[in-house]
This record gives sequence, structure tokens and C-alpha cells, in this order.
Amino acid sequence: MNYFIKQLMLLLLMFPLYALEAQNTAESSIGRYAISGVVVDSVDQSKLELVTVSLIGNRSDSLVVGTTTNQAGQFELKNVAQGKYKLRLSYIGYKPVEKVVDLAPASSASVNLGNILLSPSEVKLNEITIVAQVPEMQVREDTVEYNAAAFKVPEGAVVEDLLKRLPGVEVDNEGKITTSAGKTVRRVFVDGKEFFGNDPKMATKNLNADMVDKIQVVEKQSDLAILTGVEDDDPETIINITIKKGMKQGWIGNVNGGIGNMTRNPSADQSRYTLNGNANRFSDNDQLSLIANANNINERGSTNRQNAVRMSRGSGDSGGGITSSNVFGINTADVIGDKLKIGGNASYNYGDNNIIRKDHRTNFFENDSTTYRFSNSSSRDFNNNFSFSAKLEYNPDTLTTILVTPAFSRNWSLSRQSSAQQTHINAEDGELANESASNNRLNSDGTDLGLQVDISRKLSKKGRRISFSGSFNTSKNTGSGNNISETDIYAPTVRITRLNQLSNSEADRNSANFRFTYVEPIAKNYFLNFAYNVQRNTTENLRRTFDYDSTLLDYTRLNPEYSKSSENLTTSQNIRLNFRAQLPKYSYNIGINIAPLYINSKSFIDNWFQNGTDSVVFDPQPRKAVNYAPQLEFNYRMGDKAIRKNFRFRYNGSTRQPSINQLDPTPNTTNPLNIRTGNPDLLASFNHNGSLEYNYNHREKQRSLTATWNYSYVQNDIVNFTSYENGIQHTMPINVSGSWNTNGTLLYAGALDKKMKLKFTTHTNVGYRNQIGYTRVSRESQKNISKTSSLSESLTLSYSNDWYYGQFRGTVNYSNTDYSLEHLNSQHSYRYNLSYNTQLTLPKSFSISSDIRWTANRGLSAGYNKDEIIWNAQISKLFLKGNRGQLRLIINDILQQRLNISRNVGSNYLSDSETNALTSYFMLSFSYRMRALNGGGRGRMERFDRNMENTL
Repeated sequence: MNYFIKQLMLLLLMFPLYALEAQNTAESSIGRYAISGVVVDSVDQSKLELVTVSLIGNRSDSLVVGTTTNQAGQFELKNVAQGKYKLRLSYIGYKPVEKVVDLAPASSASVNLGNILLSPSEVKLNEITIVAQVPEMQVREDTVEYNAAAFKVPEGAVVEDLLKRLPGVEVDNEGKITTSAGKTVRRVFVDGKEFFGNDPKMATKNLNADMVDKIQVVEKQSDLAILTGVEDDDPETIINITIKKGMKQGWIGNVNGGIGNMTRNPSADQSRYTLNGNANRFSDNDQLSLIANANNINERGSTNRQNAVRMSRGSGDSGGGITSSNVFGINTADVIGDKLKIGGNASYNYGDNNIIRKDHRTNFFENDSTTYRFSNSSSRDFNNNFSFSAKLEYNPDTLTTILVTPAFSRNWSLSRQSSAQQTHINAEDGELANESASNNRLNSDGTDLGLQVDISRKLSKKGRRISFSGSFNTSKNTGSGNNISETDIYAPTVRITRLNQLSNSEADRNSANFRFTYVEPIAKNYFLNFAYNVQRNTTENLRRTFDYDSTLLDYTRLNPEYSKSSENLTTSQNIRLNFRAQLPKYSYNIGINIAPLYINSKSFIDNWFQNGTDSVVFDPQPRKAVNYAPQLEFNYRMGDKAIRKNFRFRYNGSTRQPSINQLDPTPNTTNPLNIRTGNPDLLASFNHNGSLEYNYNHREKQRSLTATWNYSYVQNDIVNFTSYENGIQHTMPINVSGSWNTNGTLLYAGALDKKMKLKFTTHTNVGYRNQIGYTRVSRESQKNISKTSSLSESLTLSYSNDWYYGQFRGTVNYSNTDYSLEHLNSQHSYRYNLSYNTQLTLPKSFSISSDIRWTANRGLSAGYNKDEIIWNAQISKLFLKGNRGQLRLIINDILQQRLNISRNVGSNYLSDSETNALTSYFMLSFSYRMRALNGGGRGRMERFDRNMENTL
């Protein structure tokens, strides 16, 4: 049997159960004791690692506490109540040993049993008994921890397949990870070390699930916050993957190749393929990973990073489609001596994405006026990206820490799109107001370079610390593209507009940031924190658009309307003073933030005059603003090791700067019926955020509960102002105050039976959003407030034993939107999901796995209320020495029903869309698992392998 299966069984055998006192012995307990010893091979006297040590109640025969031996064969059981117990030691390939331990009041508080001999077994083991079921999840303060062993996945599965089975974690079709609190995961760590920087897919789509011990969803403070002790306003949500101990003894990896075809009308040009591999070396201090992935089955092995030039895109850039991709990457983390830690990664990825999409958009106006837009588009995107980042941590002495983090990326892309659309008035088959057709092409490339340096120094007084941080980022992005379109307007008068243009753009952005932090202890466990931060951003966005000259057969005539450039300077400061208390049971933080802001911008036409000077189009006076926000945080810890409870309240304020596209004043005519223009007069928005969170975890009964509530109010929110002229929609961002939203979640997990094999999870989410929008029709401005209520409920049941795993999940999503414009009707929509996935372990190293999901949409536009049943299945066979080879037959979407349908709700519109999808295909694949162990302990591991093979 392959190495992973053996180690998994061993982990299940050794998994520490919850520290329960035996029922009868606990009644008379007075003191607490520690039991220790060393486990030795009776033949060669070698110390045995990973031996399962269990302390059993003498009369109840229930487990009190358990552990495993370390590399030196040592074990220790702490905090044991007085009483009489049985000490059991077991290790695969050895005869079990049982000893009686009597912890009487007169005995010493520390009991050393000395050397305990285990003799090799001379007979085959007919069965393996699992002592206890692994808890699915545990919650503590800022971390939700999932045990991978509780969620079985098919042979050959990757980490993303495991994440999709975790309650409270959502993974969409593009691989985007969202937590139960609505936070997006943008970084993945492995054993606490960053893995491929800001590209979580390198881990989730390439690392094998069989190496994972635990998945931890963590609210992580930044490196600077950890150094200074001054917490971030909005901690980042990350995922940390812990690797099984048995996978840290040398090189591990996997090579996989497969070929197949579509099940409907298979042909040579419809063939499907995948070729991927990874090699990893994990230890407590060092990591090295090599990853390669190439396929055309929509499994993009990395995040698609595009440059900051505004893409000439219409309605086709929203995911979906058919994707071919190639990914190559290397990630490393090393500890060099006592003073230096170095980590870094480099990756290259290529993507070819083919999207066919149709949209239905309904726009609402006063006086019962409604328009319906139907559009169809197709696009083809080619992207190439190379990225590199590193992190160096240097500790010249015990008081000083220096962090240096450089980053570099280079991107090339080519995009082509064709689209056609029509707009009807007051009914879907009403009067035709306009129609258009367009073809667009864009070549772009970009370079980004950044460097951050953090220096922190502990001073003479305990708790006193001073820190400096500086960063600089620069990016340069260029683009050149064609826009050929024709727009026909029929109401109120007939007008035809034709465009044939060449547009060249260049965007330069530079950012410099400096931060100073000082921490002064004013009493034991009480601190005064001061922080000052200043950031300066400069942006120059140049655009020159030329009309086609039919006489010269070239693009020679500069069009000033589509050649507006912009410059923007933003200086933001943050002054923070807060008082922090850190006590055993609770902590709190009280402070104030003062955030002055300065913005100066202008728009112009680059080289408009013959002498090469610019023509200024818009040059407003500089704008200044000062935002104030209190900072409050309270964290209270309750319970003990068996039952943990935690309550947390947090409030903070944060600033969000407008993007380059939102500031760019040049009209984007990629979609002739929906022209988008930036606003160089935008202010930064300021968010007021509040949250409550309660966590409960009962280790003995394997029950976990997380309840959260979040509220956000936005000053100077950036919303779209939409105007309509002759049926053409013009959109420009503006600042509006008054938008807010709130949501609450409840996540509960527990066992329904005493053996804890039947698990239950419920995830409830309630939300409310107040969104403001403005519309202008016939020079009359209209304000519309949309109020959206949402409710979702997800129930999960799972059952597992040594040969079967099954998980059933049902989800209902409901959304209702009301509008302040009286004539508009409320909009209701429902989405239902039922899914079941299962895995069967069969004799002769065969296994079968299957997942089936039913999805139904209701309340959408006509033609979008469709049902789909997605059924995937595979059968696999393990073979070769140690079962390291695997042959798999996979059939995806057996019923050929896969759809990509989504709904978007705005302040004055509804939009439903559907994109093409990769439907049913089959694939035959072969994979080989590599296991190259270090020299140390190899004899024991080889003997372990042989015993497992003989046993199973």
C-alpha cells in the first residue's frame, strides 16, 4: 500500500483525543500527575517514533488522554487525575503492550516508567481499529481549523477539492475562495510560511490533498503589525495548510498525465488533456516546491494577473468559458543559521480563454419607463505573466528585526472581442430603440516593481518598541488597440454612428509609503501605541486615439474626444493614538484615527498643439479632507481547554482610493451602447466598519459554533451615475454618502451519534444592503435607492467509516430587492442546490467516487430560469510497488447539463448573464507518487512499509 495510506491510518490511530477524565476515577481525583517513558525496539534497541500511547480508564475502558512518541521515542502525558489506569502502546508491525498505572495520593506527581519494549509482530494484522473519529472542525478566537482526515476526497484530488467539502468555505468556478464571514482569501501559507505570494491557486490547484493534515482559516495580522504589536484595522483572511508529519521526511510529489475527449461528438479538435506534476520537500524549517501544470480542462493552476491598463472589454470579462493554461513555478523558504530566514517564489503562467456570453439587462426609470437590453458577445484572451517575490528576515541581535520584501511582475496580453446588442423600450419585445455591433482588439503589457523594508527594535524597557517601515511601488503599463463599431439609433430620431479607431495608452503609477510606530508600556499588560503613516500616490494616464483616414489608409487623425489623459496626485496621512490592555482573560484597544487627505488632479489632451504642448481640459482646485474615526476592539476569552469560548467586538475606519480606470476621463467606447467615462474629480471613500463575533468549541462532544455580525457605512462612496441619451447609456463614477450594508452568519458543526461518525453542519447567512444610484433621463436627474435583503441556508450531513464516505448538502439562497422609485416592482430570486458526494474503498486497491449536484434558478429573466444536474464520477486502481501508481477513468458532467448563469443587482438595474461552459468529457489518466525519504530513520520506515504491505 502506498506511503500516504499507511501514514493516514497511522495518524488516525494516533490522533490525540480530548482530555476527558474517566468517569469513575475522576470522582475521587485530588491531584494531577504526569506520566512519561521511552519506547524501544526489543530487537535492535532503537527508539521508536510515532508510537500511539493511550491512557485508558480502568473500569470505564474509555480513553482519558493520548499522544505519540517523538523522534527519541519519548512520550509524556500531563495533567492526569489520580486513579487507576491502563497504559496501552501500539505500533503497526509490533505487538501491543499494556501496563497498569496506579496514581495513588502517596505517589510522586511525576511518574517515569523508563524504557518500554515493543517486540516485532510475527503475524499479519487482520484489521486496524480506529480508536476515535476525527473532529471535523474546531474554532478558537481568530482561527477555524478543519481536520483533513474527516473529509475524504477521491484519489488524486488537490487541495481545492478538499476546500469545496469544508463547511463555511466557498470555492467558485474560477477558484476564488470565500469564507463564511464573506472574506476573500488571497494568500495561502504552508506550515506558516507564505506559498507563492498573492497567488492562492498555486497551492489549491496543484498541491495534493493527501499531504494535508489540517486546513486553518486565519485572520492574520500583517508582518508590520506582528513586529510592532499594533494590530491592523482589517486583518487579512488567509488559509494555512499544515503538512502531515510523515510527509516531512524527504521529497514527496506527484506526476500525472491524462487524455480524453468530449462525450458528445468526440473529435480530434475536441480532445482534452492534462499534464501536471509537483515535487516538494517540507520540513519544520525549510521548504522547496516545484510545480508544473498544463491542461485544457479549465483547471488554471494560477491566478490570472493582468496589468492595470484598462482593457477594451465589453460584457465578456466575467469568468467562465473554455480555458487552456500552462503554469510553472518554484517556491522556497529556508532558515540559515540563527539570524537569517529567506523565502521567495517565481512563476510563469500562460492562459488562453475563449468566452461566449449572452446578457439580459433591465434598466428602471421614473414614470414607468423601462428598457431591456439583449447582448451577445464572444472573446478570446491570451495572457502571459512572469512574477517574482522574496522575503528576507534578518535578526542581527535578539532585539532587532529587519524585513526586506521585493516583488516584480511582467505581463503580456492580447484580447479580441466581438459583440452585438439591442435595446427595447417598455417591453422585451417593445419598440427597438437602438442596436450596435463592434469588434475590438487590444495588445497590452505591463511591469510592476515594489520594495518594502520593515525595521523593528525592542528598547531597554520591557515592552517598549520602535518601528519604521518604508515601501515604494512603481508600475508602467502600455496598450494599443483597435475599435471598429457601428451604432444605429432609431428613437427619437434615426442616427448612425460608425467608429474605426486606433488607441494607444500608457499608465504610470508610483507610490511611496512611510510608517513610524512607537509602543510604550505604561504598566504591566497596559500599553500606549502611537503610529504615523504617510502615503503619496502619483498617477499619469496618457491616451491618444486616432480615427481611420480612408484617403491615406491609415490612422492619422487625432480624435480629441477620445484622447483625454489625466494626472492625479494623492497624499494621505493617518495619525493613530490608542491604549491597549492585554490580560489573561480579555484584551481591549481604544483609540482614535485622524486621516488627512489631499488630492490634486487634472485632465488634458497630450501633445494636442502643433508645438507639442498639451491642451488642458479640466484642472480643478486641489481638494482637502480630514476623516476622523474611533478605533475600538474588545476580546474576551472564556472556558477551558475542553470548552473554549471567545467574544470579540471591533470597530475601525479605513480609506479606499479610486482606481486608475475610475479617474480616467477618456470615454471607453468598447460597448457603443454603454459608454464608460472616468471622473478625475473623485474623492477617496471612507468606510466605517463594525463587527461582532462569538466562537464556541466543545472538544469532547466535537461541537463548534461561530456567530458573526458585520456593519459597514460608506462616506463618499464611489457609485455609478448613469445617464441615457437617445437610448445610449453613459456611466461615470461619482461620490455619494449614505450607502451601507449589514450581514450576519451562523456556522454550527457537531456529531449526531455517540461514535461521532455522523456529522452535521448548518451555515446561515442573513444580509441587508442599502445602495444609492443616480440616473439622468432627458436632463432630469433621478435618485434611486435599492434595498436588497438576502437569506441563505446550507445544511450538510456526512458519514464515514473505514470503507465509505458520504456527504449530503442542501442550500437555499433567496434575494429580494425593493426600489425607492414607486412604480418599480420588487424583484425576487431563488437559487436551490442539492449535492451528494461519496467515496467507496473497494478490495484489490480499487475505489469509486462520485458527486452529483442539482441547481435551480427561479425569478430570473425569461430564458435564464434553468435547472442543471452535474454528475461527475471516477473509478481508480492503485498498483505498482507500494501502490504508488494510479490509473483513473474520469467522466465529468455525465448528463451534459452544465451551465454558467449569474445575476447582478444594482440601484436601478437587474442583469442576468450566461456564459459557455466546458461540458461533458471523459479522461483516462495515470499518476505516480514519488516518495524519497531522508537517510535518518529509513530503516524503520522501510520496515513500516513492508509490514503495512503484508498486513493489507
